[in-house]
Amino acid sequence: MADTWNSTSSSSSKASSLFSLDEDNTSNILVYKYRSGCKSLDVSSQHDLCKALDSDPNLPFLRVTKKKIPRGNSRLEIRTEDLLMPEDLKRYSEKPTLKSSLANVGLPSTAYWKRLLFNAYPELYIVSKSVTPSPESSQNTSPESSQHVSPSTTFPVDTPHGMTDLSQ
Repeated sequence: MADTWNSTSSSSSKASSLFSLDEDNTSNILVYKYRSGCKSLDVSSQHDLCKALDSDPNLPFLRVTKKKIPRGNSRLEIRTEDLLMPEDLKRYSEKPTLKSSLANVGLPSTAYWKRLLFNAYPELYIVSKSVTPSPESSQNTSPESSQHVSPSTTFPVDTPHGMTDLSQ
């Protein structure tokens, strides 16, 4: 289990303990929700992010990772490796797809200027879904519990090609 930033107090937030978030921190952060359909980054706080994640019924299948935002960048490329928890990153470190680009997001104008002038928003918090449950239970999953796709359900069987002459 990951260490929490506020380890002296007992955490009431499950998301806080799972993802090393400080549920008492109300300073602004940038949040990107991968594959959520949102067109922009959210300005939130770790406190609000913990509340939102705790109320999400899919919490066991969510991941929260952080990516450094280089000062002066107005856009940030999200790669596969940015969605992985540290233990998964070690496990899959040799995979060639870790460097593949998944998204390219633009910083909100105010966040860009605050980052440039005041060194605010040092990290982007990335919320994504995983096929395995949260870090504490992901070690107990097995291939038998995953969904299997058979070729017969993947490809259509009786669909004629558009160039096929059906009048014969």
